[in-house]
Amino acid sequence: MRFFINRKFSYLIIIHFLALSSWGQDPSNMPQRQLQAELTKLLDSGNYADAMPFFDELKIRGQDDPDINYENIVIGSPMVFPSGYMQMYAKTMDSSYISKAAEFCGSFVAKYSGHADAIKLLQMQDTFLRMDQKWNEAVQVIEKLLDPTQAFREKIEEGKRSDMLNLYLGRAQCYHTLQNWVKGEVAFRELLTISDEARDEDKAAYAISCLTEMFVVTKRVDEVFPLLPRLSAETPARYDMRLNVNLMQGGDQLKEKGRFVEASLLYALTMTAEEVKNYYTDRIARISAEKSRLSSFLKNPNLPKRRLSILRDKDNALTMKLTTAKSHLAIAEKTASFTTNLRWSKASNFQDTKRFWESFWGFYWLYKEDPDNELAEDFIYAAFASANTVKFAEKSFELGEQYLANKNWLKYGSDVTNIMANAYRLEAEKQAAIAEGLQTALSTLDKEKAARAKQSSEEQYQRFFELCDRFLEKDPGNKYAVNFVNMMGSVYFKQRKFDQLLEKFAGYVAGVPDANKGYINNQSFAEGPAMPSALYLSGISLLSTGKFEEAKPLLAPIVGVYVEGLPLADGTLSNMSQYEEVVDE
Repeated sequence: MRFFINRKFSYLIIIHFLALSSWGQDPSNMPQRQLQAELTKLLDSGNYADAMPFFDELKIRGQDDPDINYENIVIGSPMVFPSGYMQMYAKTMDSSYISKAAEFCGSFVAKYSGHADAIKLLQMQDTFLRMDQKWNEAVQVIEKLLDPTQAFREKIEEGKRSDMLNLYLGRAQCYHTLQNWVKGEVAFRELLTISDEARDEDKAAYAISCLTEMFVVTKRVDEVFPLLPRLSAETPARYDMRLNVNLMQGGDQLKEKGRFVEASLLYALTMTAEEVKNYYTDRIARISAEKSRLSSFLKNPNLPKRRLSILRDKDNALTMKLTTAKSHLAIAEKTASFTTNLRWSKASNFQDTKRFWESFWGFYWLYKEDPDNELAEDFIYAAFASANTVKFAEKSFELGEQYLANKNWLKYGSDVTNIMANAYRLEAEKQAAIAEGLQTALSTLDKEKAARAKQSSEEQYQRFFELCDRFLEKDPGNKYAVNFVNMMGSVYFKQRKFDQLLEKFAGYVAGVPDANKGYINNQSFAEGPAMPSALYLSGISLLSTGKFEEAKPLLAPIVGVYVEGLPLADGTLSNMSQYEEVVDE
């Protein structure tokens, strides 16, 4: 029985304390004296967020109790209310508290414009409106504070210089976001002037960022260049998404006008969307960590009031920075990647300025790092063409073969095949010359070198003929068909392999013509542009082997026409070396 009574008594004690605890947490259940005592305690500790329900309860009680003058309470401590809302926002990240804070500041100053805290509340209202991205409303508040005809400005100038600087920054930010360039230009220039006077590099960088974007958008890109040296600083303004998009567009504008060197400056300064994302992701992490450390300090109940006030102001400033950084990150994440366009513009601009090696590597890595891009065919062709321009044979062969291996790429197929075939021909001739030059070599090393060169030459020639035959079989009516016929003719003539030429071109097998073989007997080929060249080369080959009568029917159709600049008045050449010179050209 004793145990039962003790246990029952214990339960009653627990219930009693729970009731007291519950009673203490709900201001509506508190007696007036306790409510005021608890509220005072919260205000003294700087815990304005938890104090807000107590003020709400006082407002309700004041409607029925004449001894409670809620209006006087508000007038006596107006700064508590926006601070409380912002503390609640910092805890919950619920943006409705920002709106409530801004609304309170505006309504209070409208009723009590002469209050000692009116200017401070208007400054806070501006900050809250910008945090809430209500730019039109925010700039109206700022213009009121900066209006020289009103008393607000004079009082602000008497205070901290940073307050005035923050107003200029806020005004520039509003007009920049609204893209109101008419009013914005004045705001940006004034911000730059006052920032330079205060030696505030971050705010000066933002002013320059705004001016740069404005000049590009309004087609005044020449006015950007004096600002460029100051855009290289590592500041948040440098990573503004719109600034970087406009830097690229400014480069495009200059490129279209043929001002390639100036365009390269803007391209070089442009940050990609990915770089902007990385910057703000890192910035958000750093600010969040700093806020977390600051929160630990704020929990200290023994902080002096002055120190507590400073730390709370810093916490509010960090909250705004965090909100701004998240806003920038959200914009960057919504922005479609323009990295590919930027890299393409840079590479093509290098080409225009005859910086061919930089152009080649730009195109090369653009393809290599994104081979599945829908524009990959354009990338690899640009890299291939650039490799040929700088005579980078290794990369030229690598890229050309990769292009030809992709059966879905057709846009530049004719160009690539033509260039590749000629490259294999020239390389084969080069290796053949090396092998021939070492024919009389005595050393083992030179003999091995000659053997390798000969084998390489044969392999290059084999690939050359494969490309030529494949192209002529697939597209004999193409304009490049003439090139392939002439290149093959050049090789056959240099090697004095007339029988192989006649077999391929005219269908001669073992000296006997076969109407079912040879290019000239192919109807599609016969209707194409390469037919005269094939007839001419076949006729000359027959003449070279002494078959004059058989050559006549081949040469007769082309008497009087030009093949590679050579007049064929009589269908003959004065000598073989003359033909070889013409074909080489």
